[in-house]
Amino acid sequence: MKAIGLIIGVIILVAILVGAFILIKIPGQGGSLPQRAMLPNVEFEGTIISLSLVGGAEEGGDITRPRDTGVIRIDKINSISDNFDWISAGIEEGNEITIQFQNSARPAKIKQIPDPEAPISSGDESPVSATLSFTKENGYFIYSTKSGTITEETETILSGLEEGFKFSARGSYGYAGLPQSLTIGEYEIIF
Repeated sequence: MKAIGLIIGVIILVAILVGAFILIKIPGQGGSLPQRAMLPNVEFEGTIISLSLVGGAEEGGDITRPRDTGVIRIDKINSISDNFDWISAGIEEGNEITIQFQNSARPAKIKQIPDPEAPISSGDESPVSATLSFTKENGYFIYSTKSGTITEETETILSGLEEGFKFSARGSYGYAGLPQSLTIGEYEIIF
């Protein structure tokens, strides 16, 4: 029984490492981290209509990564990239749409940590090294990225969203690994 658990754990670890490598080294991009600006993006203000909180539970000592979604009303579009048919995607002021949260709709901390020991890309053949980690402490989901390309340690605190909250965010359409929908990472609550 333990052997089966160990095999499953190794398979999951390999899948995570392959996924991280694909995100970090995209052919034709010179080995650099993918740029969100390459995806169609929109800066907007919205209101949370409902939330679906998925994952984040402690299971056997491990915490599952949240895959939260929400239904929002787009109250105001501040800027929009012109390389995408936003109307077909339902992105218009006054519309209610379902969004994906890149991190979580619940309280979270996004940490960027310099790693002077990590190799930095020196051309097309040298990938950028980044260590991604996820945990939970003191009621916050902690998303950490440690890389040689990060020059200063930063921590962004996301206080969490609830139904009725107004917020502003930048969303990308078709974010890597998520369904074709609007995905937001960081947001600011509007009071």
